[in-house]
This record gives sequence, structure tokens and C-alpha cells, in this order.
Amino acid sequence: MISPKVEASRIRFALRRCKAKGFDVYKPEELVKKALDEFGDNLAVSCSFGSCSVVVLHMARDANPHIKVVFDDTGVEYPETYAYRDLLVKEWDLNYVETKPIKSFWKCVKDYGFPLIRQTGRSKFKKPQCCTYLKEKPFEKWCKANCVHATLTGLRASESGVRMLAISQVGQFYFAKRPKIWKFHPIAFWNHKQVWEYFSKNEIPMNEVYTKYGLSRCGCMPCTGFLHWEKQLSRTNLKLYRYIQKLRNVPLLDDFIQFEDEIYEESCSGMLLEVENHG
Repeated sequence: MISPKVEASRIRFALRRCKAKGFDVYKPEELVKKALDEFGDNLAVSCSFGSCSVVVLHMARDANPHIKVVFDDTGVEYPETYAYRDLLVKEWDLNYVETKPIKSFWKCVKDYGFPLIRQTGRSKFKKPQCCTYLKEKPFEKWCKANCVHATLTGLRASESGVRMLAISQVGQFYFAKRPKIWKFHPIAFWNHKQVWEYFSKNEIPMNEVYTKYGLSRCGCMPCTGFLHWEKQLSRTNLKLYRYIQKLRNVPLLDDFIQFEDEIYEESCSGMLLEVENHG
């Protein structure tokens, strides 16, 4: 969980830079309305069914109940996220579509390795290839096929140094190079508390990944591209955590314990054999 002080600092930085560059700053509902006014049926909501994107989805539905809702199904989401998606699609009667990966997560790992942690925009590690093949390219293909020219997202500046720098450089909305589409970030300057206050005020059901595991983020279950992923995955899926660490050639405490047990068992067997031979 990011501390409120760090969140506040990131938001101040992004706001200060945006104002210095002359970017307009909008309240969330105002930016949703602006996007709808400009793009109408050519606008979609990008929804991961995490807390932030669901807040934006709720705002967009209030303005246009039939707005397109796109879920980039990576194939490695938490089971709770799939169940939550099904719940909202049914209860909110969403105009829902989903994309599928061009390459699977495990094929990307085989081809490019596991995602590396990116802490700031100055990090030497670029965006993981799995994000490109699981989400970006499938979304780009869908947008072209369905004449979608703009999307609403739940991105927030306070979530990471990378997102803080991105918002501070381009503002709340901009034309992206890939995919070539307008992106609108209505809650770019919100903090974690504001997101959950919106949930409570509007009585929105919650993804169980937050309540069941106490997570601060959802997304791809086997992702290794964010800080403290080891702690999160070992708590939510120990078997998958062990599998990934073995693929990464990272020794586990279990391995050492098992090795010591094997040595002990061999030693005991040898002692018993010796006793039997001299019995």
C-alpha cells in the first residue's frame, strides 16, 4: 500500500507540472462528459475490473448506459476478477466486449523472460513485452475493427512514479502513439482514499481480490513487474509463486529444508543399515 504522503506528493508534482505546461485540469465527471461529447459512440471504457477502472466505468455509465466496455482478458487474471467481471456485466447490463492475447503470458515469458520491475520513468527497464501482446496489440486491433477512437481509463498519477511522470508530461488526456487513440484519465489526480469513498458512496460491489487477500492492486496473477510482487503472489497463490521462482532459478527456503531432510534421511538409513549389518 502506498502511503498517503507519497500519494499526495505525486499528485502535487503532476498537478504542478500540468499547470506549468498550460494543460486544463478537469474534475472526473467533467472529463467523462468532454470525452463523450467529442467522441460519442466512438468512445469506450477500458476496464480491468480493478477498483480505479470500475470507478470510471460507473461514471461513464451514468452519462451513457450503453457505452462500450472493453476488458483485455490476459488469460492470467485472478479467478476473483473473472467472477467480479461476470457479476458487473450482468448486474449493470454492460455493453461488454473482451480481447484475447496474441501471445500467451507463458509464451511471452519463454520468448522475452519475466517482466522486470519498473519504478520510475527513468528506469532502464522498458514496458514488459507481455503487456504488448496480452493487452496493447489486441486492444489496438479491436479499436480499429470497431471504429473506436478514444478510451476512458482508471489511471492515477499517485499509483507509481511512472504514472506520475506520464501524467505530468501529457496531462489528463492526449493522443497516444500506440495504439493511435485518444486516452482520457478522469481520476488522474485522485488518491486511494477517494477511490474507496466513491465505492462506498455509490454502494458499488467490490472485487474480492481486495477483501479476500487484502491486495492494493489486481491484474495479472503471475506478474513480476511491480514492487513486492513476491509477497503478494506467495500470499494469494503459493503453488504458482513456487513455480515461478523455480523458473527464475531463485532458490526457495523449502528447497533447502527438503535438501536437509534428504541428507538426514540418507544418514539415518545408513546408520540403520550399519546396525543391521553388525547386529
